[in-house]
Amino acid sequence: MDRIPSAGGHDDHALIEALGIAQRLGVIGATELSDEIAHARGFVTALEELSTGSLVLDIGSGGGLPGLVIAHDRPDVSVTLVDRREKRTDILRRQVGRLRVDRPELEIVVKCADVTDHSALRGLWHAVTARSFGSPEVVLAAAAPHLVDGGLLVVSDPPGNTSVDRWRTEILTPQGFERSMSPTTAPWVSVMRRRHSLFPGKQ
Repeated sequence: MDRIPSAGGHDDHALIEALGIAQRLGVIGATELSDEIAHARGFVTALEELSTGSLVLDIGSGGGLPGLVIAHDRPDVSVTLVDRREKRTDILRRQVGRLRVDRPELEIVVKCADVTDHSALRGLWHAVTARSFGSPEVVLAAAAPHLVDGGLLVVSDPPGNTSVDRWRTEILTPQGFERSMSPTTAPWVSVMRRRHSLFPGKQ
């Protein structure tokens, strides 16, 4: 398989091997992994404004998309992958181990937790990412408590859905979000910014 240079200057060989673990174990469908990586890089582009040391929380990480791709392409940020299913987090730890064989400096944490259990995910995050997590209302409610003011929520929209229809102002405003201008040209990625805290005392 050809090695594809990533946005971070590293080829995708180890990343494809890591995602292949999840695919062989049935956590990722029988799709072309290079296509899945290209899809996940829509998230990477949407997070370009994040500075070194930023904290990213990937909720419902499943087989590691897009969380592992973000960690691979942005070694300067810290990525936490969270899933409530222990089997999936066990697989994620194996994938992280594969990525770290040649790149031990990658800051990737795997947690088995429910994102609604705020005590298990202490801290405030500069970005939350979600792929196939649920309806806009569910995603916003899950992400809002974890984001700093001005933090980004980056979501992959299902095929056939337009982001304008899914992420309407009347859905975003009650949760303290607004649509954000995104540098990404990926039509499947929507970016929201948290305008203000709904949880006083957590800043």
